[in-house]
Amino acid sequence: MAVAALVVPVAPAHATYGSDMTVNIDVWGQGVKLSGAYGTIAFDDGNAKYRYSIAMCWQSSYTRPNLFASVNGGARTYLYLGGGTQVTIPQCQNPAYLISGEVTPGGTVNNVTLTVDGVRFNPPNSTYHTNSAFYDNPFN
Repeated sequence: MAVAALVVPVAPAHATYGSDMTVNIDVWGQGVKLSGAYGTIAFDDGNAKYRYSIAMCWQSSYTRPNLFASVNGGARTYLYLGGGTQVTIPQCQNPAYLISGEVTPGGTVNNVTLTVDGVRFNPPNSTYHTNSAFYDNPFN
């Protein structure tokens, strides 16, 4: 009696995302709110990537604020250089810009630090300010 073996390729496992973590970062300089980032970040259960949905606020900063991400304490990379969808949020007096994305940096993602910057211009001087928040991957 012959027995036939049926070989079915196994589809790769798709990682799922955990709960959204709140992003709420204000940047102040000399008593003035300059900028901010508000939204969510989440990690996948495969420890390989993260996603974000963040409204960037340009309130009183002399220059457009930037949003940087640092994975596992590594080099900062830009997440926001301008653009996005205009939205109104209560944390910002001006329209904010919603950005979102998914980042697969390579290797295990243990944590992400988000940093927002802003510039306070008080003639004739300007000062550079930042604020950061640390997000730990709950899956590792």
